Amino acid sequence: MMTPSPRGFTLLIAVILTSVLVSIGLALIDVALKQLQLSSTVRNSQVAFYNADTALECGLYHDQRFNAFSLAIATTSIKCHDTTPINVTVSNPSANVRQSVFDVPCTTGTSAQVTVLKDTSGATIIYANGYSSCDTADTRRVERGLKVTYDGI
Repeated sequence: MMTPSPRGFTLLIAVILTSVLVSIGLALIDVALKQLQLSSTVRNSQVAFYNADTALECGLYHDQRFNAFSLAIATTSIKCHDTTPINVTVSNPSANVRQSVFDVPCTTGTSAQVTVLKDTSGATIIYANGYSSCDTADTRRVERGLKVTYDGI
C-alpha cells in the first residue's frame, strides 16, 4: 500500500497564500489611488477658493476705494494685483441696478469671474467664482464661489 504524496497539498497551500497576498495588495493599491484622487480634489478646491477670494477682494477694493461700480460712473477697466488692465462689461438689467462683470485672467484663460450688482440705494452684491484651472476643457476643474452683500458707503 502506497501513502499519498504531500507535494500536491503544499502546492495548494502556496496558491491560496499567493492569492490572498495578491488580493490584499490590490486592495491597498485601490485605497491609495482613491486617497490620491481625494487629495487632488481637495487641492483643486482650495486653489479655486483662493482665486475666488482674490477676485472678490479686488472687486471690493475697487468699489470701496474708487467707487468703480457706481450707477453714475461706467468703469471700463480695473487692475487686480498689478496686472494689465482688466476690461469691465457694464449692463443695466433694470433701471435701478447696474451690473458690472470682469474676468481675472491667467496665462491661458480665466482664474476667476466677478459680478458686481449695485442698485440706486447703494446696496451692493459681489459674486466671485474662482476656478482651479485656467483650462475650461479640464475635466477636473473645480469652481468655488463667494458672495458679499453690503449697503452703500
